Amino acid sequence: MKTIVAFFVILALADSVKAETSPKDMVDAVVTRPIKGENYPVLPALPTELRSNIMNQLVESKPIRDTYAKLDARQRNVSWFEGISELEKQKAVWPLLSALCHYSEDTQIHALRSLRRLGDKQPVPFLLVYADYMAVWEEGSENATIHGIIHTEIAKTLSSLTGIKVEIKGQDVNGLKKGIHIWKKWQLEKEEKKGS
Repeated sequence: MKTIVAFFVILALADSVKAETSPKDMVDAVVTRPIKGENYPVLPALPTELRSNIMNQLVESKPIRDTYAKLDARQRNVSWFEGISELEKQKAVWPLLSALCHYSEDTQIHALRSLRRLGDKQPVPFLLVYADYMAVWEEGSENATIHGIIHTEIAKTLSSLTGIKVEIKGQDVNGLKKGIHIWKKWQLEKEEKKGS
């Protein structure tokens, strides 16, 4: 009888392990658009190193993992915003960065603001990639307004993290491109000093 009970306990444990979503699948659920269509502007893919950093944080911290699950693009936007706020409290910089590849522009805006408040400079290289993708013009009144907020928040975040102030109000493709050029120069100088 004990053998039969032990067998069923092992089966139940195996099912619970199978039911656990892998870190890779969790990241994919955040950065994969759940509805038909495409994002405009197109969102950048997460570089391998950044994906690894995110997955490592998910493996190492159950609270971060549980919070990150709220960013699943198939969930409701209320849960996304809660997830961003909680990741900020947990200082989970890498998972926050992946929210820049979330299909919801509002989620991207919340992530930019959280990254700025955290003040960690490690995200700057990917923020520059993201800024390059966003440095395009978007038509339509509502879309243009939201895209303008993204331009403004990118400038505020990169200005804060690099210490090089570039002011952008609303949609300003040329201003953002000039800022990107300046911030990339800052990043290159930082990398050169680190390599010396």
